[in-house]
Amino acid sequence: MDARYDQENEDKIVELAQGADIFYCESPYLEQDADKARDRYHLTARQAGIMAKKAGVRELVVFHYSPRYTGLGHRIETEAQRAFRGS
Repeated sequence: MDARYDQENEDKIVELAQGADIFYCESPYLEQDADKARDRYHLTARQAGIMAKKAGVRELVVFHYSPRYTGLGHRIETEAQRAFRGS
């Protein structure tokens, strides 16, 4: 799903994902492009990781990368996992 990162959306997403085995979350942008993500009603990889951690999910899978990161999907995954795992 596409979602802007704000408190209301975070609360709803965390509640929906609470305790899930696998949390699939869109994350088209890196945190360095958070303004662009917000303007386009999308999340950053870091935001996806934060919500996954708050929801207590077992595994986070991010998808729906912006074409601007073609060939750089590993950067999105790394950013999301760092926020999720706290490393």
